[in-house]
Amino acid sequence: MPITSVDGAAVHYAEHGQGERAAVFMHGGFGSSSELWERTIRALPAGWRGYAIDNFLRSEPPPDGYSVQALARRVRGFADALGLDRPVIGGHSMGGVVCQLAASSDPQRYGGVVLVCTGAVMTNHTLGRELLQDLRENGHANMRAISEHWFRRVPEDFFEGYVARASVAPLQAMVGVQQSLLDTDCRPLLPRIAAPTLVVFGAHDAGRTIDHARMLLDGIPDSRLATMPDSGHTPMVETPADFDAALHDFLSTL
Repeated sequence: MPITSVDGAAVHYAEHGQGERAAVFMHGGFGSSSELWERTIRALPAGWRGYAIDNFLRSEPPPDGYSVQALARRVRGFADALGLDRPVIGGHSMGGVVCQLAASSDPQRYGGVVLVCTGAVMTNHTLGRELLQDLRENGHANMRAISEHWFRRVPEDFFEGYVARASVAPLQAMVGVQQSLLDTDCRPLLPRIAAPTLVVFGAHDAGRTIDHARMLLDGIPDSRLATMPDSGHTPMVETPADFDAALHDFLSTL
């Protein structure tokens, strides 16, 4: 996998495609990785280059430690390091919060935003707090059970690979990012997001409900909703045809 340097830290990423337009994708928390986005970047329309950043696996930590704020600065640094002109940035779950922070802090830097099964705040998010406590108390022991929350249906080989990778992700990195996620409220920042934004909601997502999606739509001035009727928390893997159709349609409008 290729590597670049952001704030003095080595950052690994997957890439695919050629063209003048670029899309940069961020994975979620709990040991996720660029593999979550590799199928998506290979399916991008002609003229688009796709990048999927690794944060827990293969990459070095941000210089000030793991938090959603540090990963948002990494998004800008990554785009600068690769010379990407107004890329589209997309994030899944925790990565969606990273993208909200990045897009609101630098509104003219990005050409579009894709927020997948995420939200602006996790106040009273019982599941997120329970899983963080599980990590703190049990380490990687229950990673398979934790990972089952993220998928309604996926190929068995993909799920087994996901669990295997999550089981070797740095524990303190996962804990630090998840705690910062629980402590972060993006609601006041949403009106600052100037780029056109696609909000993707999985109809069977128990963790990020339609209320989370509506909050994003109400707060971000130029935003639209794409509902994945047969998907849970991870539509780009669970229902890839539906996800690609919505993503490609959005990209065609930029």
